[in-house]
Amino acid sequence: MAKVNEPPEIERQPASPITYGRWAQRADRLSGRRDGRKRIPSLAEVNALVESEAPAQLPTPYLEMLFSRARDMMEHERLWYQAATATARAEQAELASQAAVARRALEPADTLREKAKAELTEADLLARHPAEELRSDVFIRLRREAEREARIADAEAHYLRVLANVHQIEDKLARVNAFVHNRLSIARMRALRISAYFSARTATYWEGLVLAHRDGKHLAPLLPHLSPKLPEWVRPPEEEEPAPEPSPKDTASPAEAASTQDTAGAADAPAQPTADPTGGADAIAPQQSPDQPVPAYRP
Repeated sequence: MAKVNEPPEIERQPASPITYGRWAQRADRLSGRRDGRKRIPSLAEVNALVESEAPAQLPTPYLEMLFSRARDMMEHERLWYQAATATARAEQAELASQAAVARRALEPADTLREKAKAELTEADLLARHPAEELRSDVFIRLRREAEREARIADAEAHYLRVLANVHQIEDKLARVNAFVHNRLSIARMRALRISAYFSARTATYWEGLVLAHRDGKHLAPLLPHLSPKLPEWVRPPEEEEPAPEPSPKDTASPAEAASTQDTAGAADAPAQPTADPTGGADAIAPQQSPDQPVPAYRP
C-alpha cells in the first residue's frame, strides 16, 4: 500500500465543512416526497421496528443507500488510520514488551541495593587471610567499612542504570502511544463529520417524506429511533465511574452505633409536611422536548 505523504497535522489548516450542495438537497427532498406519496414506510412497519429488540433497521431503500455510503466513507477513515499507524503499532508492541522486561529487572536491582546497605556483623570484622591477621582491629574495621561503601555505591549505580533504562523505554512508549492516539482521534473526528453530513441529508429526506406521507405527523416522533449507532471504533471508550465512598453510617464506631439505636424511635416518626406557599424547588415543571435534527448515527 502506498504511503500517503501528508504534512504534520499541526501545520494543516482546519478542514472546511463538508458542502451539502443544492442538487443533493433536491435529490434527497424529492426522494422523500416520492416515498411519502407511496406511503413508504407504513406507520405499522415503523412501530414494529421501534418496538422490536433487534438493532435499528432502515425502512426505505433510499436510507439504506445513504447509510451504506456513510459506512463506506467511515471505513475508508479506519483504513487510513490502520495504514498510517502500522509501523507505530508494531513499535508500540515491541516497546511494551521491552518495558515489561525492564520493570522485572528493577526489583532484583532494588533487592541488591538493600542488601548492600546491611550493617557489618561480628563475623565480617574477623580476619579473612593471614595478611589481615597481622593487622589491628581498627584497620580491619576501616577496610570492611570501605568495602561496604563501595558495594553500596556499585549497587546504587546499578539500580539507577536499570531505572534510567525503564524511564527511557517508557518515554519512547508514551510518545508512540500519543502518536497512535492522535491518529485515532483524527480518524474519529473525520467519521463524526461524515455522520454530521449524512445527518443533514437524512433530515432533508425525512422532511420531504413526512410532509407527503398520510401518517406523517405520527411518523415524525418515531424517526430518531430508526437511526443506527456509530461503529464501535468511532465511539471512545467510556471511563469507569469511581467507586462510591462509604457513608458516615458505614464507618461509625460501636459507641456511635449504640447511640444511633437509642434515637431510632425518634427518627422513625413520620415527618410533618411543610407547606411552601410559592411552590418551592420541589414543584415538578413540565418537561419540553425541543425539536432536534434527526442524527445520521446515534452515539
